[in-house]
Amino acid sequence: MIKLQQLAHALALSRTGNFHRAAESQHLSQPALSRSIRSLEDALGVPLFDRLGSVVRPTLYGEALLRRAGVILDQTQELEREIALLQGLDAGYFAVALGAYPADLSAGRAVGELIQRHPNLRCKVELCNWRRVVDLVRGRSVDLGVAEISTLDPTLDLQVEALGAHALVFYCRRGHPLLAAATVSKADLDAFPLVSIRIPPRGANLVPGKGELDEATGDLIPHLEVDEMTTARSLILGSDAIGFAAPVQIEPWLRGGDLAVLPYRPPWLKLGYGFISLRNRLPSPAAVRFMALVRGIEADLSIRNRRLLDELVPQAADAGLGS
Repeated sequence: MIKLQQLAHALALSRTGNFHRAAESQHLSQPALSRSIRSLEDALGVPLFDRLGSVVRPTLYGEALLRRAGVILDQTQELEREIALLQGLDAGYFAVALGAYPADLSAGRAVGELIQRHPNLRCKVELCNWRRVVDLVRGRSVDLGVAEISTLDPTLDLQVEALGAHALVFYCRRGHPLLAAATVSKADLDAFPLVSIRIPPRGANLVPGKGELDEATGDLIPHLEVDEMTTARSLILGSDAIGFAAPVQIEPWLRGGDLAVLPYRPPWLKLGYGFISLRNRLPSPAAVRFMALVRGIEADLSIRNRRLLDELVPQAADAGLGS
């Protein structure tokens, strides 16, 4: 009888082309891997690999097995996942990938609330740029992503639900040279390093600050690229770099006087992130609960952010400033 573990060993051997490297990748000794492959060949009655010194290559029989093996293992993982889902929130596993802004605004807090209510739920949280979030969702490495959605086509394999559309402001450290001006232009801001996530094509030609265009994707790569907001704030507090954030993200530093809002706030300056999932993949109970928590937090954030714009950024009412 063929064992799933044997299929995994055969795939590893095909991928590495070498018994020693394949054994290392599977955390086995080389003799143990050799015995596993030999046992599989004996069960099938055919040679699966040609041994050419230290190099191995699949035979025609091996190629036929490998074509099926990957599908079988993928389907087995999906079956195990669905069985785990049926155990519910108190004995499950939830993996989510987050872009920088949703992680800082709502999704990180929602994960905290989720595990507070369900302490036996195991969670994995990956913080990365929004393009990587999509790759992790498509690769089934995570149950759900929360990130920039403007580049995605929801008619294909992905399901997308829009969330944050919070207004943003440009900000800098206290004492920044640009704060001496009543208003600033995009040209003024272009003289300073931009601390930011990778900017999607929708904003690549609009966002000011030093950066360069990625010709392959149309993204703007900022002078200082970050994937989480704590580092972005630290960089801005310690330099003449500039960044952008929702006022609720920098409220303590604005009230404390360490950070200040720059008098440049064009009307297009808004976030555009949402939930990203595979269209035909059953959502886990944890994912469903997490999404509900995020929606609730987002509704509250939207109100708070608008109030802070009025209170802490009085120039917001006048700004279509800058061009």
